[in-house]
Amino acid sequence: MSSVAKPSTLRIILPKALAQRAMASLGPLGKVDAQELVLDTGRMTTEDVVRYIKEYAKLRDGMSQTLRQLGIERKPESAIPETSDLKTTSSEAETQAAEARREYQKILSSVEAAERQFQEIEKQVSTVEQLKGTGFSFDEIMSGATGFRRILGRLPSKKLDAAQKALRALLKERAVMTTGAKRNDSVHILVATSTEDASQALQTLLLYEFVPTEIPSIVAADATAALISWQTEKERIIREKQSRNGELEVLRENLAGPLNRSADNIEETLLLLRSSLRLGDGSKAAHILARLDKPLTPIILNSLQKDGVLELD
Repeated sequence: MSSVAKPSTLRIILPKALAQRAMASLGPLGKVDAQELVLDTGRMTTEDVVRYIKEYAKLRDGMSQTLRQLGIERKPESAIPETSDLKTTSSEAETQAAEARREYQKILSSVEAAERQFQEIEKQVSTVEQLKGTGFSFDEIMSGATGFRRILGRLPSKKLDAAQKALRALLKERAVMTTGAKRNDSVHILVATSTEDASQALQTLLLYEFVPTEIPSIVAADATAALISWQTEKERIIREKQSRNGELEVLRENLAGPLNRSADNIEETLLLLRSSLRLGDGSKAAHILARLDKPLTPIILNSLQKDGVLELD
């Protein structure tokens, strides 16, 4: 194991006789608290201890993932593990983490939905801004005459005549092409044709390097009215996102304490169980909690690992 990145928290249980040496090595690196204890697993069998070690190691990893997912800072503290009913304690911790994730995801989903709405409006605004540069009026592009469809886009200027002739040859009077603004070597065109002939008209134009421009679905009198409406909607969505983000922050604040305490209890329980296997149930030991401002050197870390059982946050 490599040296610990700072800041970090070290939990270690080791034989009582080795406590002073461990504290002396850790003292210069941060704040160190120690207390004596007798390792007691409630007369669990070795098989039970091993089983619970695996279960609590998985639980510890799950709780760490929950804290990261919710954006809650891990603030390790000392805790007294409750070993009288490890199964119930484990189940309660799992339920607590699952409910926290579910509540967080519910609010986050509403934030993401608002963001999607915002992006869709931005896309519509961008499209309308593009329409202004085509050289056609809003009414020409958005005409909703029954049975007709508008096809808008750009053609290379040198292929305009050929495309117009091909369209006339295919659909005769059933399609009308008008030209708009020119840009570089291309020209904007607008084709009005019957709905049933629209697909054929588009396929014909594509043969002449036609680049379609999306015509948005707008329920408004004109482009200005649409933009005003979208701006109002954007402001509403921004307020909604701010409100939901505020809810997320409150949720983090409310869950930070309970989840950190559960994480402490899980880590201390895991430490106690591992120590009972290493040092023996009923052994007199010392529990040290060190908040390290400086990283451990490999020499100190290896020495501590030889003396006892440790957990690093």
